[in-house]
Amino acid sequence: MNKFYKYKKTHKALNKIVLLATTITIGISTASYSFALSGSAYDFTPDAEGVRLTSEAVYMENLDTEDVILNKSADVQYAPASLTKIMTCVLVLDEFKDDVESLKKTKVSAGSEAFKELENTFASTAGIKKNEKLSYYDLLCALMIPSACEAANIIAVNIGGSLDGFVEMMNAKAGSLGMKNTVYYNAHGLDLNGNVNMTTCRDQAILCKYAINNYPIFTEITSKYSYTLSNGTTVVNTNALLDETSDFYYGYVNGIKTGFYDEAGRCLASVATKNGYTYLIVSMKAPAKDKNGNDVMYNCQDHKKLYMWAYENLDYSVFVEENEEITEAKVLYGKGADFVTLKPANEVSKIWLNSIDMNEVERKITVDENIVAPVYKNDTLGTLELIYKGETIGSVKLVATTDIPRAAVKAEAAVASKFFSSKQFRIALVIIIFAVIIYTIIFKAITNKNKRKEQ
Repeated sequence: MNKFYKYKKTHKALNKIVLLATTITIGISTASYSFALSGSAYDFTPDAEGVRLTSEAVYMENLDTEDVILNKSADVQYAPASLTKIMTCVLVLDEFKDDVESLKKTKVSAGSEAFKELENTFASTAGIKKNEKLSYYDLLCALMIPSACEAANIIAVNIGGSLDGFVEMMNAKAGSLGMKNTVYYNAHGLDLNGNVNMTTCRDQAILCKYAINNYPIFTEITSKYSYTLSNGTTVVNTNALLDETSDFYYGYVNGIKTGFYDEAGRCLASVATKNGYTYLIVSMKAPAKDKNGNDVMYNCQDHKKLYMWAYENLDYSVFVEENEEITEAKVLYGKGADFVTLKPANEVSKIWLNSIDMNEVERKITVDENIVAPVYKNDTLGTLELIYKGETIGSVKLVATTDIPRAAVKAEAAVASKFFSSKQFRIALVIIIFAVIIYTIIFKAITNKNKRKEQ
């Protein structure tokens, strides 16, 4: 084993010794890769881009890169109306996991407990009767396609043991997923007793991503425009983005769920895939009518506008290549080299407005001072910040591209040289001289005393 690798196990300790002897302080970089553009960094507002949104709250994310494209009051609580049913669906899928066959074969029903609270309301239904047995797959289709409230309560009674028991499961699941601003009081989303379900666009996005990522059948069901239940009833989706006859139709959309009652306004969660990119949008509290009192699906209008804008104006851009040589760092006491080349710890890429020249993004490079050998490949020795219009939009670690062993003789000589010219040495020398003087005085005094005694 050569001398360089003998140093490897102890290089940190040796560095401390060298630093102590030479009174050098090494700055350790704590920067981490964090690259998420805000609305101001994009210099994007919906109105400025000609995308006039009517929804009070909107959250839009690229699911491929996890870039947040738009945040409009995304953490403000609103009533989700039938977006509630997304959680109801998720709890069924959690129960059956990937066993789709059992989901389609297992049949359940419910009596008055599931239907009583829906009497004399304007709840949307799929015409399911008391004690009528349907498979869970049928119930999920009824739940998510025409937004059937009785399907939600039938599921709640059978999965949770009771309506209240199911609500406890809903809130527990929200907590486990990190939906910090969500509370549920029922499985369907109606405001029946003054206890209104509350959530945020961001929380609903968390829930949608969980369902999409874990259960392919979720997308299968929510992307259906129509479906015929086993009892012969054909149900039609309330999502106009899926309706080819609608002005709001957008052929790249797969689901997810609408929601509406007067106080909640029009809500919508949807996902679209085009040209290899997938976007998720959750919006809440859009108006239900135009100024003339006509019903308008403003929620669907907002989503279609945003999808069209995104696919026309956003591109995947690489800001920094992973193997790009960014700069060099000076290394003290290196064997055969006084500098080491630095590169990014990872590629920096981002969904970015194609109207913005990437050359407008400035680079701010910070390199640690007083780096002492040995240095090892991938040691973090600096940071690279990306700045657009004065705002830091991200940073990435800069790491060494090669090993640089310590030149032991050079280091020891430098330590010695530093020590003899150091403040500590000067103080020690003064102390030694002072001690010699004191010793000499005391020695002379004792010698003179002894001579007097001898006389």
